[in-house]
Amino acid sequence: MSTILLATDGSEYAREAATEAIELAAAGGHDLHVLCVVDERKFDEPALSSGELATIYAEDHADVSVREVMRMADASDVAVDGDTRRGTPHEVILEYADEVDATVVVVGEHGDHDEHFSGVGRTVDELSEREVRVVKASPAE
Repeated sequence: MSTILLATDGSEYAREAATEAIELAAAGGHDLHVLCVVDERKFDEPALSSGELATIYAEDHADVSVREVMRMADASDVAVDGDTRRGTPHEVILEYADEVDATVVVVGEHGDHDEHFSGVGRTVDELSEREVRVVKASPAE
């Protein structure tokens, strides 16, 4: 059985990528892993400073983003393993893909946390030997 890795940030684009990853997992009976990375370049370790609240918020948002995908997958009877990690997003995604031996890595076209999230998907695609799907947003109706 192959493994699909969904990298999410909780954005609208990431939710569309989640839908595609869940459908792909359900159709092929694949394992699904979901990962949300707190970008350490933007959010330091929590400390007693004004930046602490932003870091705590980012970590909480990452956890909520992973749980949201898990709830979405429940409707499709797809089992999901979720994780949140700190680091540079493309590096952590590549490392995690290696850990779970992902066949496919799915990311959204843009994101909320990193105004250049599409750059993350592009970078993962350029550096990975795995199949990478950068899911484009549906046109607004």
